[in-house]
Amino acid sequence: MLYGIVISQSCKFYFIESRNKNDMLGKKRLIIFCAFVCFCLQACASAGGEVDTAVSPEPTIQLSAQATSSAWIEANRDPNVPPLPFPDNPDPNQCGIPTQWGGDGNAWLNGIYEGELIQPTLFLYDSHSRLSITAEAPHGTPVTVILYQQNPVLDYYLVKIEGAPKPNEGWIPGPLLSFNPVTALEDLPNN
Repeated sequence: MLYGIVISQSCKFYFIESRNKNDMLGKKRLIIFCAFVCFCLQACASAGGEVDTAVSPEPTIQLSAQATSSAWIEANRDPNVPPLPFPDNPDPNQCGIPTQWGGDGNAWLNGIYEGELIQPTLFLYDSHSRLSITAEAPHGTPVTVILYQQNPVLDYYLVKIEGAPKPNEGWIPGPLLSFNPVTALEDLPNN
């Protein structure tokens, strides 16, 4: 009967057999054999050499996720995308998940901000990151709201310009959307 395998320091295999099952001396040899196998395995494992377990230190200067994502957006934003006249979301990673708009969806593009006409033509963007312009329409254009995205600073709406040729959908910042009809450009004072 085969009792086990012994591995020597040179990692050669040897077999130990016992011919008599009831031999008490054979059982003692088995116990000693097992202890020897454990010792040999430990010796073989440590003979492989030193393993460098040192961990390199973390860099001392790390950019925050906010700075990194904002820098990436600025670097990849189309140069035709104009700056906003109001604060945008500082960290796009903290923005909410778009949800289905629950109202009737009727709204109007509004180029007036704080009483001044800031954009006679309004742009719809690919996302709340505003990497590119997907569509444009004049102030007062009726739109249908599809999705709403609640964000820490500036909410965005996904809107569709009804009757316009495709692409006719995009995201617009909340201050540039009105849920009440807006004054036409020709009816504005100082026009």
